Amino acid sequence: MKPDPELQEQLTIMISKARRALESARDLHRQNHYDDAASRAYYAVFHILQTLLLTKGLTYSKHMQVLGAFNKEYVREGIFPRDFHSIIERLFDDRRIGDYDYDRRISQEESELNILDAEIIVDAVVAHLRTAGFLDERPGESK
Repeated sequence: MKPDPELQEQLTIMISKARRALESARDLHRQNHYDDAASRAYYAVFHILQTLLLTKGLTYSKHMQVLGAFNKEYVREGIFPRDFHSIIERLFDDRRIGDYDYDRRISQEESELNILDAEIIVDAVVAHLRTAGFLDERPGESK
């Protein structure tokens, strides 16, 4: 299938936003800002899930709607592994801790795991979008 040029452009913009959030998470982690790194790792996943849902014409403004739609449309259907659901829930919880909790902090180990899991999910979604024909390879384009 030939990708729709307008949709492909929008998906590319959204993927870039997810990748920038991942890079920010890595930078914050290196600076020992683990709470903030957890937040950015979650947002990388949130943005990539919004990207994926857009291919089905689904858009949501609330986090739980995005997470629920991803679970319904992609995890329950066997397109992505079941453990993605629990990983994304953990990322969401860690984001809430990092952004709003004054009593708990994200550890270095938790931050590392969050970034690794976010990278896995972002890469898996981008690979799926390519396989499904929503993206084509462009010269110089990274994963």
